[in-house]
Amino acid sequence: MSRQIFGKISDSLSGGQPVQGLRVMAWDEDWPGGDDYMGRAYTDQQGNYSIRYAEGIWDAGLSSGQPDIYITLEIKNARDRWVHLGKSQVFRDHDLSQDLRIDMQVSLVPAEQNTTGFSAGEHGFHFKNSFQVKPQILTLELEEKGMGFCGGMCAGALKRYKHNLSPPGDHLPPTQGTPLFNELAQLQVRSMFPSVLAKMYQFQSAPDQVDQFRKTSIGELTRSEWPALKAALNSGNPTILVLIRASGTFDNPTKNHQVLATGYTYQPTTKDLLINTYDPNKPDQPQTLSMNLGLPEGRLWMHDSAKTTTRGFFISPVGETISE
Repeated sequence: MSRQIFGKISDSLSGGQPVQGLRVMAWDEDWPGGDDYMGRAYTDQQGNYSIRYAEGIWDAGLSSGQPDIYITLEIKNARDRWVHLGKSQVFRDHDLSQDLRIDMQVSLVPAEQNTTGFSAGEHGFHFKNSFQVKPQILTLELEEKGMGFCGGMCAGALKRYKHNLSPPGDHLPPTQGTPLFNELAQLQVRSMFPSVLAKMYQFQSAPDQVDQFRKTSIGELTRSEWPALKAALNSGNPTILVLIRASGTFDNPTKNHQVLATGYTYQPTTKDLLINTYDPNKPDQPQTLSMNLGLPEGRLWMHDSAKTTTRGFFISPVGETISE
């Protein structure tokens, strides 16, 4: 014979309206071993679910032989992945001759949005982050090379925004020796202060998810930056972010990149976060960073609309000094 775990899931913030499409998983709590999986189901239009499980020996090795049952709820996020939403109380030593009803209420919080007013097309530079530089050692000029000033461009755009100044209308990068080139080059040097480089190495050396040897992932480090970033954007302050694209302590740090965060959309229920950015590599084209802050093992599944290999980010302290 089989028995069932059933019930109804409703939303407390909408007056008890049913919630459709949640994944409900039933478990038998076991300690110290891992909990036993008993089955799963999905809520229907009325928020109802039903999980059938076979009678048998549960709580192996314990005196009761009866399951300590609880359910967990998951909801799909924007990347079509399941995110933990909640857990019920544990119903201990459940009588296997009886079905078990477990109802739950969840709080489906509306999305939060905010923007600083910074527009990539209006306030960002109109030229691409690609500069031709001819290095010089004493009186010897070396071969001309291409360089990027992403940090300098973010700082320069932020500086003008704070002073209500429009960026120059140029669509070609300034040439070496011009005032604008010198300004962006100097700001680029500031954006790579030793403290920034140290944090960059800390982040790029962190794994994508935790393992038995490394307990702090780049996802966890990035999540710790979100409260401060949210507060800054809520205060109307565009914020420079250092994007981590390098992987490993010995990877080339020049793979990393800097952008200016200009707003966000955050869904507290699914923990989906979308950050709007000005990216110097994509002039006049607003970009986004999307990720999930609720995935297990410290993962982010981060997606950069300008480049898909971005692993995480942190706030650059240089932006706070851009006022003069």
